[in-house]
Amino acid sequence: MYSDLFKTFNEQTEQFFAPAIQFNQIVAKNIEALSKIQLHSAEQLTKTSIEQLKQATEIKDAKSMMDFNASQLTALNVLSQQMIQDGQKLSQLGQEFKDSLESLSKETLKTAKAQ
Repeated sequence: MYSDLFKTFNEQTEQFFAPAIQFNQIVAKNIEALSKIQLHSAEQLTKTSIEQLKQATEIKDAKSMMDFNASQLTALNVLSQQMIQDGQKLSQLGQEFKDSLESLSKETLKTAKAQ
């Protein structure tokens, strides 16, 4: 008798907390993906900055100065492309997050109406 009561209680508790658990999983997955994008972006920016700093220390004459200036333009183009790609990744991540939450909401609503 008591085992059936506890079994029913556990089932009802799982059903009650299931949407919150799914929401937390979606948020955690989104935070993880966002962190990866940010870390990659920071790594690329740092790498480019260090490369430019090293090149700046090698300036010895007018030609090396002109080469350095040309490399600065190249670095800026690379960084701007990286920013565009990061923006696209963030936009896609936001859309996936929105879609996941909408799916969870529909699922939860459907379950609530059925009960």
